[in-house]
Parts: sequence; structure tokens; C-alpha cells
Amino acid sequence: MKLYRAPILLLTCFLLTCSFVKAQNINRQMVLLLQKELRNSRPDTARIRILVELGKYQLYKAGEAKADLDSSAQFLAAAARLSDSLGQQVWQHEIKSLTMVLTMERGDSTGGKKIYQQLLAECRRTNDKATEAATLFRMGVWQRVRFGAYTPVLQDYARAMQLYRELHDTLNEIRMQREIAWMHLTEGKNQLAEDMLLNVLERYKSIGYKKLHYTYNLLSVASRVKGDNDKALLYAIATVESMQATQDTLSAANFYGDLAKIYEDVGNHKESIRYYQRSLDTWKQEGLPNFAMFFAASKVVREIIREGRPKEALGLINNLERQVPPITLIQKAIIAQTRAHCYDALQQYDLAEKYFLEALSKFQEAKMDFEGSQQLQQHIGRFYLSRGDFQRAGTFLRRALSYYPQKNAVTSLMDIHYMLYKVDSAQRDFKSALDHLRINKELSDSVFNENKSRQISELEVRYQTVQKEKDIQLLNNYTSLQAARLKQADMRQQVTLAGIVVLVIILALLYFLYVLKNRHNRELEVQQKKISSKNASLQQLLGEKEWLLKELHHRVKNNLHTVMSLLESQSAFQRNDDAVQAIRQSRDRVYAMSLIHQKLYQTDNVSSVDVSEYLRELVAHLKDSFDNCSNIRFDVQAERLEIDISQAVPLGLILNEAITNCIKYAFPEGRKDNVILIRMEYAPDGRVKLLVADNGVGLPADFDRKRSESLGMRLMAGLTDDLNGIFTVDSGNGTMITVVFARMEIADMPGASTDLNTMSLSA
Repeated sequence: MKLYRAPILLLTCFLLTCSFVKAQNINRQMVLLLQKELRNSRPDTARIRILVELGKYQLYKAGEAKADLDSSAQFLAAAARLSDSLGQQVWQHEIKSLTMVLTMERGDSTGGKKIYQQLLAECRRTNDKATEAATLFRMGVWQRVRFGAYTPVLQDYARAMQLYRELHDTLNEIRMQREIAWMHLTEGKNQLAEDMLLNVLERYKSIGYKKLHYTYNLLSVASRVKGDNDKALLYAIATVESMQATQDTLSAANFYGDLAKIYEDVGNHKESIRYYQRSLDTWKQEGLPNFAMFFAASKVVREIIREGRPKEALGLINNLERQVPPITLIQKAIIAQTRAHCYDALQQYDLAEKYFLEALSKFQEAKMDFEGSQQLQQHIGRFYLSRGDFQRAGTFLRRALSYYPQKNAVTSLMDIHYMLYKVDSAQRDFKSALDHLRINKELSDSVFNENKSRQISELEVRYQTVQKEKDIQLLNNYTSLQAARLKQADMRQQVTLAGIVVLVIILALLYFLYVLKNRHNRELEVQQKKISSKNASLQQLLGEKEWLLKELHHRVKNNLHTVMSLLESQSAFQRNDDAVQAIRQSRDRVYAMSLIHQKLYQTDNVSSVDVSEYLRELVAHLKDSFDNCSNIRFDVQAERLEIDISQAVPLGLILNEAITNCIKYAFPEGRKDNVILIRMEYAPDGRVKLLVADNGVGLPADFDRKRSESLGMRLMAGLTDDLNGIFTVDSGNGTMITVVFARMEIADMPGASTDLNTMSLSA
């Protein structure tokens, strides 16, 4: 889009490529349909709408081609004449607002501002708040793009949001809030932007708005810049899923490119290249030059180079340039940069250097300050470093560091500092080299510290548990030893007296035993060999049985995960919300069973499950499966308890149903201090007691479990019968589900496996 091609302090190439999407709301296929409608239209407001849409398309088309602007002017002029003849004041204002943008696009800023002032006065006189808000937004975009202004733009956006609020236009009000958050993102105020975007997301959901992918995309950008790549990846995947669910694929190329970049940051090279290729293919279908298309092409080209085919890579970028000629400086710059990588791989270093410097010159001429500019300096520095030109390498790498750190991805900064460490080491500036190495490590720790801390915490818990078990065993052994010593001292005296009595008898028998021993020794040797052989065979069979059981559980788990994947895939093709919800509930039930089999093959005990550990992992999965869990606190209290698989499977399904019901129905939106309590403990009578309770709205006053048609309630009751337990449901301050059953002793089990088909699920 042309408005966004001008100099601006952009956050990353993500925000740069988002510009086209924010201005354009139709693609080429839609334009063809509008042109067909225009030919068959009558001179009414429907015709005005078509003319305005076509004018906007030409106005916001990529590049600043005069022919596009002239075409836009013709459509808008025709729309203005028709609206004047029909006396359509609102359309007159809308057309004048777009004419303001067209005037400034042609380089007449003074004329554009004059139209702006006149239009604002006219809108306020006629109380046309909707057009006033739209005009404030469009002028804000222009001021930010052309002049890098933030304060006046934020003021205009706040005024536009207030106007939409007065009009009770909640959707556009939230959209302006999202634009303000984007502004803070371009300023480098990442945390403020993220907080606002989360609020935008919550507000969208509260009104049932489905096209959440644009907000997820910005949240992904904010997380990536902060170095939280795991969260950035989750938001990027949510972006693509939301886009596919709503079939709003206008921005598909951008979203694929964004997801590819994050996969690249987290080290998933295969998925990164796959999505860069999808982004490139989608852009080529549109056939319009765009920085994001050439950026995706550069990534695909470098992958081909990595595979050892630099000539093919050079041919790809040359063909793309012929098919879709670049029209802006930054588009030409990224092509030159891509060629430089090709010639570097072809060992034509003079040409590589020429194109690197050409790309740099075009970025500087365009006055672009964004992540792509920084990465070019970074790539040139790496080029000179590989050539052994440490002086030039250091110059370009230090220029790369001159960009605003809060606007650049942590992974880029890590790489730059590491290369500067090599440069300074080669130039014997060891103090500076150590500083860069230290910063590199700090940045690396900032990216991976959270995962490491979690892993360390888990290891500490496991270590402490093992140590405690060892201490208990040692204490038991010491107690037994002391008791044995006391008993031995008491018996010693009696044995001494008895020994004297039997000594004579023993001496008499010794000779007889000696004879028998010699006779039987040979027989024993033969028997011993047979026994040893049988023991070895039995030991091998036992090991094979345990391995087969673990493999069985592993394969069952994998098959269940396949079922989950099939259910997830099926849900993507469903248009009925109830069907999608039913499929997702089935997926969670299958996960509850698969987690049990996973625990069985991950431990030495293949017949029982540690319920406390299983319960926490199941809760973690359910929290990730529902959007509203961020407002719910889960209080999990579970004693260490080994349950046989025959009881673990129905117990896991009961837990899944109970917790899912609490999450879905207990807490209406906007409710705070939400708590779900899950407790697993021994009852006073020795049985096992499971309690799942919430402080939510509770069950209806006339609720009767026995007459309830709820599948979840009937399923929990039926599964409790399989446990030979007691199932109760109470509702007062929230809902409380209790299941009490007797734990079967593991040693008394007839077998370690469970046939899921025999479970009584008649409920």
C-alpha cells in the first residue's frame, strides 16, 4: 500500500508487511466482481459504493504509480457526481475524505490538509461523527508515515475512538484501540502495546467478533520482539487458525510469512521454509509487488543456497523480478540483498559485495529504519567477517547495533554481539570481545531462562522426592538392623549352651555328610547348570514382557494421539459450533486416556499410574485448551497415590469431564476471583476421595442429576459405577462433584492391561 511505503520508524518487517493489509480490504478477484457489478448497476447508492471501493483499491495499491492514482481519481470523481445528484451527504463526506488522501499521495500536503480542515468542520456542523472518525484515522496514518509523528496521531486516534463510542459503534471503537496499541508497538513500548492488545482481544471475544487473526498477529509481533518466542509462536499459529476458521484469507500471505519468521527464531527450520514458500506462492497469485513477497522469496532463495544449488537460487530471484517488477526502493533493496547472497555462495565475491552495498544504498535512500535494515548491516558484517576483513565487519556490525534495541528481535541482537566478539578477538581487543560475549550470553539466557527455570524446578522436585524415599528406606533398614542385633544378643547365650550339646552330634554327622556331599556334588553341578539356563530364559522372557507392555502402552498412546489429530482436523472442516465443541470434548477425553498410557510406558511400573503427577498434567492440558482459563486459578491438591490402570482410565475421564464442565459453565465472562479446586486424597475409611469444586454460578435450582440429559453428568455417573464408587453433585456457592471409591491393590490385579471396550459407558 502506498501510504505505508514512505519513511517511518517501523518496528519490524512484520509491521512493514502488515501495512498493505490494513489499507486494502479487497483483492484482485473482488475487484473483477465489482467491475462486473458496476457495468450492470443503476445510478443509486449501490453504484456509489462500488465506485468508492474501486477508488480505494487503486488509491491503496502497492507503489506510487501515477496511473493508479489517476484511476482512483476517476472513480472517486464519478462517485462524487452521483452522490451530489442524489444528495447523499454521508457519501459526499466519505469521498472527500478519500480525496484528501489522494491529494496528499500526489505530493500536495498543503492541499490535503486544507481538505482535512474543511471536512472536519463540515462533519462537526452536520454531526457526521462516523466520517469525522474515519478522517481523523486517515490523517493520523499520513502524519505518522510522512512525518513520524506520534503524539498528535495518538490524540487523533483517541478522539476517533471517543466518536465511535458515542455512536455505540463498538467494533470500530475496538479497532481504534488496536490502532493505538500498534502505534505504541512502533514506538518500542512493547509491554504497553501487549497489554492493550490483550484487552482488545478480550473485548472482541466478548462481542462475539470472529476475525481475531489481526489482533493475534500483532500480539505475536510484540512477543517476538520481547524475546518470548514460545508465546509468539502460539499467537502466530492462532492467527493462521483464526484466518482459516473465518475464511478471511485476504492477509494469508502476510500471516504465513510471520509464522515462518517465528519458526525460524525458535529453530524449526523445516516449518519455517515451508511457510515462507506458502507466503511466496500466495503473494505471486495476487501478482502485486510487495516487500513481504520479495522478503519471503529471499528466505526461499537462501534455503536453496543452503542445499548447495546457488545457480538455481539466482534464477529464482531473477525470474520473480521479471514476473513482478519491484516499484519501491525497499523492494529493490531486498532483491539486491538476495542476489548478494547468491553471488557469495557462487564465490563471486566482487559481485556479492556490489549488491550488498547497492541494497544498503537503497535502504538508506528510502530512510527506512526497521529490522530489515538492521539485518542487512548484519549480513554485510558477516560477509566481511567470512572474508577476514575484520575492520569493515566491525563497522557494519556496530551500525546494526545502533538501531533501537527494543524494536529488534532478541535473536538478531544475539547474533550481532557474537560476531563482534569474533571481530574484537581477531583485532586483539579482548576487553571489548568479552563484553560482547557477555551480552550474547545474557540475551541467550533471557530467551531460554524461563524454560530452563521450569526444567530445573522439575528436576529439583524429582531429586528431592528420590532423596526422601532413599532416606526413608535407609531409616527402615537401620531400624531392622538394630532389632536384629538385640535379638542376636539374646539368642547368643542360648545358642552357646545348645551348641555344646549338639556339637558332639554334629561331629558324628560330619563324616556322614562328607560322604553324601561328595556323592551329590556331581548331581548338583548338573542340576545347577539346568537351573541357571532356565533362570536366564525366564529373565529374558520377563524383560521381553515388560518391554512389550511398555511398547503396547506407547502404541496405544500414539494411536490415541492420532485419533486426537483426526478429531482436530475434522473440527477445522465443521461449520456447526456444536459439532466443533463436541469434537473438541471428544479430543480432551481421548487425551485423558492417552496421558495414562504415556505415564505407563515412561515409568518402570507398567500396571499403575501416579495420580498426582497425572492430575497436574491433565489440568495443564485443559488450561491450554480453553481461552478463558487466564481468569481461573486452579488449586490442585493431590496425595501421592498409585492407581491401577483399570481404575485410572475411568478416573481420568471423570476428572476431564468435571474440570471441563467447571471451565465452560461455572464462570460467566467478566467474572473475577474464579477458582477451581481439585483434591485427591484418602478418606478416613481408607477409600479414595476425588473432589472437584468451583466458586462459580452453580447449578440451576431445579437441577436433578438422575433426570439430567447432560452427557457429562451421565458419563461421570457411569464411570463411577465402573469404579464401584459413589458419585454426588452438590450446588451451593458453586458446584462440587465428589467421587468416592475403594482403591484396588496393585498386587491383587489380574492383569496390567485394560480393555477400553469393556468399560461401562452406557451413560
